[in-house]
Amino acid sequence: MTCALPGWKSARPPPNHNNDLGPLSTMIFATDNNGAIMKLYAAIANQSQVMLDSAKAGNWDELCAAEEQCSKLIHELQAIKEAQQTELNEKERSQHIGYLKKILADDAAIRDITEPRLKQLEEFLRAANNSQKLSNSYGSN
Repeated sequence: MTCALPGWKSARPPPNHNNDLGPLSTMIFATDNNGAIMKLYAAIANQSQVMLDSAKAGNWDELCAAEEQCSKLIHELQAIKEAQQTELNEKERSQHIGYLKKILADDAAIRDITEPRLKQLEEFLRAANNSQKLSNSYGSN
C-alpha cells in the first residue's frame, strides 16, 4: 500500500549505497516539459506525505484514497515522460533527487507501519477461517 514508482522493487536503498539513483537521477524529459515534470514530482512527494500521515494515524481509508491519487499522478508523469527525454539542468537534477529521496523515505516509513498491521490482519483472517472450518466440520452448538 505504498506510493512507489513502477518498477521499483523496494523503497529501501541497498546497504552502502552512494546516493546514485541510477538513470532516474539524470534522465528526464524535454525542457519544455521539465516544469510540468517537477510539479508532478512535487505533487507525488506531497501525496506520499499525506499517505505517511494517514498511516501514522491509522486512517486506512484516507491512506487508500491518497494512494489512488498518487497512482494517478504517477500515470500522468509517465505519459509526459514518454513524449521526449533529455537531461535535467543542475538545479532540476538536485530538486529531482530530493523528491525521489523523500518519496522513497516516505514509502519505507509507510511500509514499516503497514506491514505489521497486514500481518495482524492475515493472522486474524487465518484464525477466522480455521474457526469456520471447525464449525463446518463439527457443527456449532
